Amino acid sequence: MSESTRETRVRGMAGAFGDLARLLRENADRLADEIVTEIVAKVPTYAAVTPASLRRSLGQHIETASRSLTVGKAPERVPDVSVAAERARSGIPIEHVLLAIRLSFQALREFVIGAATELGIEPGVQLEGVRILWEVNDLISREYAVAHRDEDLDMARTAETRRVEFVRRLLRDGVNTPDMGLHAASFGLAATARYRAFRARPAVGETAGQLLQQLLSWGNAHRLAPFGAVVEGDAVGILTGEDLPGAGPTAGIGPAVELSQIHESYRVAGQMNQVGLEFGRTGPQTLENLTLHVAVASEHSVGDHLVERILAPLLAQGGFGRELLSSLDAFLATGMNTAAAAEGLVIHPNTLRYRINQVKQLSGLSLESAQEISEVWWALRRHEWKARTKVDTPTAGDSGNP
Repeated sequence: MSESTRETRVRGMAGAFGDLARLLRENADRLADEIVTEIVAKVPTYAAVTPASLRRSLGQHIETASRSLTVGKAPERVPDVSVAAERARSGIPIEHVLLAIRLSFQALREFVIGAATELGIEPGVQLEGVRILWEVNDLISREYAVAHRDEDLDMARTAETRRVEFVRRLLRDGVNTPDMGLHAASFGLAATARYRAFRARPAVGETAGQLLQQLLSWGNAHRLAPFGAVVEGDAVGILTGEDLPGAGPTAGIGPAVELSQIHESYRVAGQMNQVGLEFGRTGPQTLENLTLHVAVASEHSVGDHLVERILAPLLAQGGFGRELLSSLDAFLATGMNTAAAAEGLVIHPNTLRYRINQVKQLSGLSLESAQEISEVWWALRRHEWKARTKVDTPTAGDSGNP
């Protein structure tokens, strides 16, 4: 093709595209009406979009298509992608947005082909015009997808920030103001229902987010309606249920209270979490299953006195003394059943009888009264607690506010 022929063809295409662009603009309102009807019929989620918003986006598409035909190529960027963010805020998934764009440009291509045929534009020029519209279609789809994704991420971050701040305030103060009541209702929490607070600290190699997901999955599996967030490195929140399953993620759980008192439940949950960790216990930890362990961890003077009075003579025997302690602990744990305790220790019952007699001789214990047995149990648990925590004067469990 000669240079002059090429220039003539380019001028001819520009003239043809200019006529098509003009016709697109002149018929913009009619085309928008037709496309709106088709989109609403084929993309049900667009029923939530106002006609004005939909017509505005279609007007932008038609104008972008007209300008692209006028200059003979698609633009490098879409002038305005705010509609994509608007659709994300309306809850319309990106797949539906892209389908609406495809339907729009399908209608525009059909109009351009029909108009070009009526104008007598040769097929090769028509094909070039359709190619330009496809490029515009692809460009808008790509940029809308990016804008929609960014808005989704922003909304998710905003929602998570709002959730974390609400959970922090709820567990610190309870529902004690009208605005907190409204916030609680917006999260589906009932002011008259009873909830338990929970607090859990991630193990080594585990993140608080992973632990929170475990707690939420566990709570949902048992229909406890869990609700929580990661606050200051811990997985915290609330759940329903007077009776809790015994197995589950390790967490401190407070008593069931109304939302106005949930901060008190959270204080107890923090203490249960700390005491459970100090005794190496796993699963949900409550006052019901920790019972006197809580007192052992907090009543330092009583526990240390019992250790000194009851266990010190045994500990003075070195390695043999430690054997006596483990035998005594197993003996009490089985309700002083010699056969069962010996089986658990994998020793002969006579060996256990000998060790218990040694305990009595060294400590002066008779192991006959309920008070004495309780004191021995307390001393054993206090000794265990001190060995695990490796501190002499601990605090009474972490119950700080989030």
